[in-house]
Amino acid sequence: MEILRNTVQKIAKHAIEAIDKVDEAELEMMISKIMDASSVFIVGTGRSELIGKAFAMRLMHLGFKVHVVGDVTTPAIRDEDCLIAISGSGETKTVTLAAETSRSVGATVVAVTATPESTLTGYSDVVICIPSKTKEPWKYYTSGVLRGEYDDLTPMGTLFEDSTHLFLDGLIAEFMSILGKREKDLKERHAIIE
Repeated sequence: MEILRNTVQKIAKHAIEAIDKVDEAELEMMISKIMDASSVFIVGTGRSELIGKAFAMRLMHLGFKVHVVGDVTTPAIRDEDCLIAISGSGETKTVTLAAETSRSVGATVVAVTATPESTLTGYSDVVICIPSKTKEPWKYYTSGVLRGEYDDLTPMGTLFEDSTHLFLDGLIAEFMSILGKREKDLKERHAIIE
């Protein structure tokens, strides 16, 4: 139990510190781009995809038209749409390809990444940087990693993924406030076929 408690405390502390570093101007642009989009598309791979799906579900509960890239019912992205692309390294092939394709049709691309200078950010209109160790720390060394300040109990992309999940859940609360929605409003759109 001690390892569990200590690890959760480290993850929570890291998430708060990482989210505090998000550029407020970029955050405001992200909110604006999502609000103005005809449809919101979400892309990620692995655990980032799961976090993206959780965000997509809450956006749907708020009344946004939202699609997860890769689902068989996902339509073509258009210039009036917005892609939220989640990749800690910013180098995940499926995510960077989705960003490149979206950009080529004129859609807005919002990157959520730990790596501000990456292939993904090169295709992005808005960059939300959540500084964290990713699954490839040897490629993107930070001064902390060089000093040995990382924890094997939060392997690979755990810190990025958990921090991103909390960031996106906090963003849902922002949207609830902007739209004047309460929990009961979200429940009205919750799945009844489960």
